[in-house]
Amino acid sequence: MTAIARISPSRLARLVICPAYIPAPFDSESRLRFQGLHAIAVLRVIARHIKQGFQLKSVERWGRGFRIDLEFQKPDGRIRMHEVKSARQLTEAHRIQAALYWGGDQDQEVVLSNGSTDLLLPQDYLEKVRQQAEATRAFLRDRPDEAAVTFRPDPCVCRYCGNQRCPFLQRNQQSQTLRVGA
Repeated sequence: MTAIARISPSRLARLVICPAYIPAPFDSESRLRFQGLHAIAVLRVIARHIKQGFQLKSVERWGRGFRIDLEFQKPDGRIRMHEVKSARQLTEAHRIQAALYWGGDQDQEVVLSNGSTDLLLPQDYLEKVRQQAEATRAFLRDRPDEAAVTFRPDPCVCRYCGNQRCPFLQRNQQSQTLRVGA
């Protein structure tokens, strides 16, 4: 299996939006804070779904090179997979990432959740993302030099990007500094 085929859904989601995306370094203090917020969001999603009659089937189940946060069985017997985010606002990158966990089963639901919201992703969206992901993988594999400089600025991607060649990166860092200092 090639390195392009093994790209994690979290990274591939951002590459679908901006093929030149490179993850910025993540320090251990930030990682610990993130993991704590994620755990709280997971507990809220579990509690909310159990109250609605869902049965929790698995937590952090390993899939095809990735981990699915939660898997529930609906009262009608269907399976519902959840990608859980600690973010207050669910972004397009989050939606794409959740859709990438879909295995192609028409009876399987994919839901993007945070501490307060559950967003059921429609089947046509799941299919569209699958096609976009395959096109992105092909672009990265067949034209890597072009992909490395195909910059598509997007707030939900730029915020976590560390590509020093990006002409938008410095501008993005300056605007974040202004927002923090304001």
